[in-house]
Amino acid sequence: MMTEKIKKEEPQALRIEQVALLCGVSVARVDNWIEKNGLKFIVSLGELKVRQEDLVGFLMHYNMPIPGGILPINSKKVLFICPGKRGRKAGNKFFRLFSEQFSRKANCFMDSVTFGKGAEYKILTFLPDLILADAVNGDEEALNVIRFVKSIGGMRAVALVRRNLAGAKRERILAAGANAVVERNTAWDELLACFNRVFNSLGDNPSR
Repeated sequence: MMTEKIKKEEPQALRIEQVALLCGVSVARVDNWIEKNGLKFIVSLGELKVRQEDLVGFLMHYNMPIPGGILPINSKKVLFICPGKRGRKAGNKFFRLFSEQFSRKANCFMDSVTFGKGAEYKILTFLPDLILADAVNGDEEALNVIRFVKSIGGMRAVALVRRNLAGAKRERILAAGANAVVERNTAWDELLACFNRVFNSLGDNPSR
């Protein structure tokens, strides 16, 4: 267990009963999360509480739905999906760098998962605002994810592709429902500008 004692009341800290109510579980279950699963807590005014950001991180880690109302205002959720074998190392390296760069410019919660059924489950529980599908070493897997996202609706998908991708393949990705197709190894400023356009777009028209 991890605990931190503080002297002042924290407005964004939740009582154990509130956590249980928000997550639709029993108080005993929340106690178990704290004792056995590493959910961080604080002691505020003599009472155990959980910071909202710690609860969000815990739910993300265990692929559990994040209740509405506990995320900061205007925050976004970003999910990066990459191959499980070939290209995974390069993909994860990109995601680490992207997280460092993007977190400086936006209020985001970011997570990653590999292609497959686990990715679909993660999408349904995490409900990301933006999905980055790494198509550099997984064209078909990325297309499947993009189609899945389109069938659900309410989310935006960006396909990350290799440099100088053939025009026909780019068109195929856009036709599948991607909101944008971006070269993964392009300049950071260009990448961030594209992602901001996708975040701020109001329509469903894909951009290139």
